[in-house]
Amino acid sequence: MTVLLKVPDRGDPSDILQQFPNYNLQLHCCRYWWLQQWEFKELSFPYWRIYNNSYQGAVILYNGKEYALTPDKIVMIAPNTSYATRLYDHVIPETGYSLKGGRINASVSEQQLIADRCILHLFIHFNIGLPYDNISPGVFTYELSDHLKEKLQVIKRHLNYEHTRFSFYSNLAIQSLIGDLLSGLPEESWNLTTKNYRILEVLNYVENNIGDELTNTVLAQQAKMATNAFTHLFTKEMGMTPQKHVKKKRIDKACILLHHSNWSIDKIAAQTGFADRYHFSRVFKQVIDASPAKYKKEFGMK
Repeated sequence: MTVLLKVPDRGDPSDILQQFPNYNLQLHCCRYWWLQQWEFKELSFPYWRIYNNSYQGAVILYNGKEYALTPDKIVMIAPNTSYATRLYDHVIPETGYSLKGGRINASVSEQQLIADRCILHLFIHFNIGLPYDNISPGVFTYELSDHLKEKLQVIKRHLNYEHTRFSFYSNLAIQSLIGDLLSGLPEESWNLTTKNYRILEVLNYVENNIGDELTNTVLAQQAKMATNAFTHLFTKEMGMTPQKHVKKKRIDKACILLHHSNWSIDKIAAQTGFADRYHFSRVFKQVIDASPAKYKKEFGMK
């Protein structure tokens, strides 16, 4: 999606109309936790993640490679990247997971946490909207420059005293950090799944109207195409049918709400376009291999 600027006024030094790609940064959470256990066989979420640990000991495992979370690095993980995690030499369970942690604040003794072999773990979850959330899966590491370190210090200092309301200054630090990391990705990372403007319009329509009726006919109208021609073009461009894409995006949105909101399952079902809680639960379990209630219990933020 592009933003078209107005024609310059007479006398403006530039008479060339410019177009800029538009993206929508949505922050889901920014938290600073201590972790004593963090063993997951598989984590995969439809949003970006940023990790920075104040002490060594945590590891991400992705594509047969280990990525150590150390104080001198920031790690960013693309949406829908499947990876495992562990602390120290802990064993990763074959089923289920091991998680023990809590929020860091000014009343928590950092020395005691270190003595208890805890990891101090900053994590940020966010989306930037379609089509840019469709980047290929991957784990990206960054050296912690003085510039990035200053932003982390602002964020952690805020979280030590307040974890629900962010000041404008701390929010700017979070958004600036995200911008720095995204701009550090190789340019080829942003090769989009499709550059067809009609399909991009439909992708944005689905994203912004996920709770509405999204039949092939409705989507074809957005593309200003006949239904059969649209369905063929969409499947060719995206590698899946329009309805399979709609189902995926509805489940993605449901995962985000289950993880980052206190909404009831009934409300989430209604907001993501399912007929009722039972239809939602059936489809969710088919895709995620867990019920919405179990997913919320395991991954919902306290």
